[in-house]
This record gives sequence, structure tokens and C-alpha cells, in this order.
Amino acid sequence: MEKTAAHKPADTDEARKAELVIASHLLVDREVLDSFGHISVRSASNPKTFFMPRAMPPALVQLEDIIAISVETGERIDPHAPRPNGERYIHSETYKARPDVECVIHSHAMAVLPFGVAGVPLQPVIAQAGFLPPQTPVFEIRDAWGPAAEKRGVQVRSREHAAALAKVLGAAPAVILRGHGHDIVGDSIRRAVVRAVYININATVQMDALRLGAGKIIPLDQKEIDYNEIENFDVDRPWDNFVRIMKEKDAGRR
Repeated sequence: MEKTAAHKPADTDEARKAELVIASHLLVDREVLDSFGHISVRSASNPKTFFMPRAMPPALVQLEDIIAISVETGERIDPHAPRPNGERYIHSETYKARPDVECVIHSHAMAVLPFGVAGVPLQPVIAQAGFLPPQTPVFEIRDAWGPAAEKRGVQVRSREHAAALAKVLGAAPAVILRGHGHDIVGDSIRRAVVRAVYININATVQMDALRLGAGKIIPLDQKEIDYNEIENFDVDRPWDNFVRIMKEKDAGRR
């Protein structure tokens, strides 16, 4: 039976935090998050606050590990809360720049990483990735550090660098961080998670197609991209499927 709005749980902070735990585990199961990836969700009651797990492996996240962080400062609301993730500013600055965003995912998935270092743009080549722009933007952190920096890394660990990243993201649903990973955003946890899974699938298909086609591919054109919302409107179907697969795997491990 098709779900209706009446059958869905109320959109509360507690419901979002509970779904955040499921999403953390699901993204590990789908090989989107590794030991260091992370996901957050904006508060349903206060858009100036978001929730994300403390600094820990996403596969181990439980409800008690979720902490509240200020969108404005990127710091813990409760200074006595557990240690937050060092790259939390990616989330705070994205929420600050994008009022439409309710969920941010930061991934180091290997399928996408080559498109940030090979000079080959990530393009939508499958129907389920039609939410992507013709070319996914790439963030170069060397530009954020500037030529005068005596030492520089590739992680985004300051508000200034995160703000520069959010600027490159712009209105796009995803951005690649050169030599680092990629970020995915959405108007809900479920949409961001489904996007994150299909970005990986799209990247794998594009890589295979580049090999088969001797560097030539046929990406989706603008008309097909514009039609994506009509074709891929249901995020609950893949979400429910991913959750079911994860639970069956967990049951088999017991």
C-alpha cells in the first residue's frame, strides 16, 4: 500500500535524530561513508541548529552520540557535549549558505574521488543521477589557503575554508573536493542519502563507459536533467529498499 502523509511520523527533532542514526549505518553499508565520513541534519524546530554525530566512526553511531551544533558558529550548543567532528564547519557553512538544505553528507567514496584529480568532470550518465548538473563543481582547497600559506592540508577544518567550499557548491546538489572526497546535500535525510548512493553508482558507470568508449561518453542532456524531478520523485522507495537490505545483512551476521 502506498504511504500517505498521515502514515509518516511527525517531523520532529527526535524523529530526525533517529533517522540520522539509520542513515549513518546505511551509508556505511552502501560504501558511501568510511571511518571518517559524516552526515548531519538541520533541526526541525530551529533552523539555526543542526545535529550530527560526535567524532566517531559512522558505523557505530547511536542516538546518544548525536550532538547539537550552531549553524552560525559551527560550535557545540552544549560546551560539555562530546568532542565534535573536526570538519563540522562543512555542515555549518553549507546550512548557512543554503536555507533549502536540510541534510549534508561528507563522503570519501572511492568511485567519485578520481573525478576530482583527473581533470575529467563528473557528469550525469544514468537516469537516477539526473539531479546532477552537467558538470559537478570541484573545490580546490589550495585556492582557499592562498599562495602565501607556508603549510596547508586538504581537510576543511575552518569556517573560512568551509565558506569557500559552500561558495563553490553554490546551488548544486553536490561538490567534489579535490584529493579529499565529496559533499552531497538534500532537502531531507532520505533525499540526500539516495543522492549519495546514486552519485557513486553514476561515477562507477561513467568510469566504465569512459574505458569502453575510449574517453567518450553520452551524458544526460539539459532536457533530460530538467525532467529528472518528474522521473525520480519517490525517495522513499530506494530508502526503504536500502534499509531492508541493511537489516537483512545485519540479521545474517547474528
